[in-house]
Amino acid sequence: MKTICLLSAALLLTSLAHAEEPAKPEPYTLKNRSSFSLPLEGRVPFWPIGWQRPKAGEPVRPTKATAAPVVAPTILLTPESFNVSSVLLGNPSLATINGRSFEEGEYLPVRSGEQRLKVQVRAIREQGVWLQLDNNQPVLIPIRRDEIRAKTAPTPGQAEWSIQLAPAAGPKTAPPQNQ
Repeated sequence: MKTICLLSAALLLTSLAHAEEPAKPEPYTLKNRSSFSLPLEGRVPFWPIGWQRPKAGEPVRPTKATAAPVVAPTILLTPESFNVSSVLLGNPSLATINGRSFEEGEYLPVRSGEQRLKVQVRAIREQGVWLQLDNNQPVLIPIRRDEIRAKTAPTPGQAEWSIQLAPAAGPKTAPPQNQ
């Protein structure tokens, strides 16, 4: 029995040694390379449907995308526009601004006329709250403990609560230093 196993193993090894390697397939060669050429009068397939290329020498009418941007007047945050009445330091830190509680990172509902502004609570510290309008410098709004105002009811035409900014005038304050 052992000899049969040894003979079959030897036969198998010799057949594997003499077996030819499988033929490698030919590498793929591209016969026709595709191309796309568009006549000048044709519609570019990647443009929106209905969009037409302007004729040569025809002036381009301004659209919303090509019109000159409207520059909004600069708005500055001033401590007079906000009333920080209390600060609670902890995790999360909370500050009461104009009668509502906010934590760090939240956005205040601030309006200047009909324009909504993105004012974020950047930091809540013991001396007050740092607010930032868009990407401007943060402004420190100090705590006014002696000037706690009475809560007022919203006006009849006002659907939601928001802070109205007064006209800005005054120096800017430096941002917090690694506190």
